[in-house]
Amino acid sequence: MRSLVLSIVTFCLLAASADLRSDDYIRFPDDDSFLPASWVEEPIKAIIDPLDEKFEAASSDILKKALSKYPESLLKEFLDGIYVVGSLRFYDVGYGGTYMANAERIVLVYRPSFDARGFEQRFHHEFSSILLKKNEEAFEQIRWKKGNAPGYVYRAPGVIEEQSGDRSEATRVLAAEQKKTGGSGSGLLRLDADLMERGFLTQYNQVSIEQDLNETAAHLFTNPDLWSYCRDFPKIDHKVDVLIDFYRSLDESFDRYYFRSITDTDHAGTDSE
Repeated sequence: MRSLVLSIVTFCLLAASADLRSDDYIRFPDDDSFLPASWVEEPIKAIIDPLDEKFEAASSDILKKALSKYPESLLKEFLDGIYVVGSLRFYDVGYGGTYMANAERIVLVYRPSFDARGFEQRFHHEFSSILLKKNEEAFEQIRWKKGNAPGYVYRAPGVIEEQSGDRSEATRVLAAEQKKTGGSGSGLLRLDADLMERGFLTQYNQVSIEQDLNETAAHLFTNPDLWSYCRDFPKIDHKVDVLIDFYRSLDESFDRYYFRSITDTDHAGTDSE
């Protein structure tokens, strides 16, 4: 009985420690003062709306789960904070999230209508960009491209997607999709088996190596179906291998078994709801 009590106490202490660690990163800004001054000016003209306080707890719970999937040392080294807002626009285009590599900050939009897994994926998507930009030498670009059809050229060159003119290619693609559909552009992130045959999970993966890695990372941390995609589509399996090796270069705990285990847990949680 005494050992059982000690185990329960230990578990509670660890859980409390994890919550404390998570709370250190999650922030709910009231204004745009956390953004770089250049982002608020033309031509970017960033506009945010604060998140309604009644939605803070729900968004925080999802982000705590996301943060728990990373070693504390990695978070301390590469993440300053996650700024959760009610809406976000750049260049008059609505965004679900973005990142500041130098400041190591992530900005995420949360709405109560959001799917929990989808919101968590936005975090992993943006954080993978910070990790890539800070550790580009550890990413095997040539090996990654072998997961594409011979001669395939991304819409934006290089590993890290840079701005061309006054905006990035991802912004152009998102703006065009929003104009065409009148919606948020989320259709760009819809999983597509035909694209998987060619090595891409979604349309958005085709924009750049960075966006390809971002969306693959989003599913690597959250989607139990990714392993069936790896089984059925060799090009997806190849990219997942390259991505896992990149994460493993940052922390040796990030092996395929680890990612299988955290997505199996997510799957079990989904089934029990």
